Amino acid sequence: MRLMLKLLTIIVLSSVLLNAKSYDEQTTRKKIVEYVKGAISVNPNFKLKDIRVRDSKPVPQIPGWKVYFLDIDLELLKKKDKTTVHDKIFSNGEYLARDFIALVNKSSLKDKIAPDIDPSLYRDDHLLYGHKNAKHKIVAFSDPICPFCQGYMPKLIKAAKEHPDKIALYYYHFPLPMIHKEAPTVVKAILAAQKKGVKDVVEKVYAAKFNLNTSDEKKILDAFNKKIGTNLTPKDINDEKILIEYSDDLEAGGKMMVNGTPTIYVDGKKDFSRNKYKELIK
Repeated sequence: MRLMLKLLTIIVLSSVLLNAKSYDEQTTRKKIVEYVKGAISVNPNFKLKDIRVRDSKPVPQIPGWKVYFLDIDLELLKKKDKTTVHDKIFSNGEYLARDFIALVNKSSLKDKIAPDIDPSLYRDDHLLYGHKNAKHKIVAFSDPICPFCQGYMPKLIKAAKEHPDKIALYYYHFPLPMIHKEAPTVVKAILAAQKKGVKDVVEKVYAAKFNLNTSDEKKILDAFNKKIGTNLTPKDINDEKILIEYSDDLEAGGKMMVNGTPTIYVDGKKDFSRNKYKELIK
């Protein structure tokens, strides 16, 4: 999914006139879709199928402007498959913009805005620790090989385990294979171990701190089995159900426009500080 974003380029000028002084929300969304369809450039291996505005929200830093979250459906011509990529665009009903850059520190406003959590991600099968009716809900997208995740997630897990009435912790795998070669295999091994009834696998993997710097499935599985006490085989981790779960987690992260780990949501809002959970358990 992340690679797909490199194949797809939305060509939007920094500020484009929508040819009217103002629009209502419905018309603005329609005009945005029309414009992006005409301005989009797609790799020859893909065919643009559809563009939808999934949601929008005001931009506090720029009164009168909103950010619109786009779902872009593509058809993979050679594989005869489909995929959906996601992007953001700004508009005030009269103009649209790809991004705003702060002159003070040259930071991107686009990078500081995230969609609110999709409530469908509060799934029982992703509830790692805590009670689902806890006062607060936290959703974590994490890569078990990411060094920062290895330092951060055990603390968040500990907080959820010790305060189950305050925190319901929902966990989604978001491996970054471009950086951590072994991440996909480790994640599939976690899923397979859970299917076999192994308890606290995610917590055990973070404690083990896998950093093998290899994509060799056998070497990774040997290390996983030794450290976690399992007896998984390549067939186990490449089972169709495991691959579907793996793909579903990536799709969830893509929908939420996750581009780094750990990405944390607290009560529906992205926690850029990643420290709000500490306030919840005081």
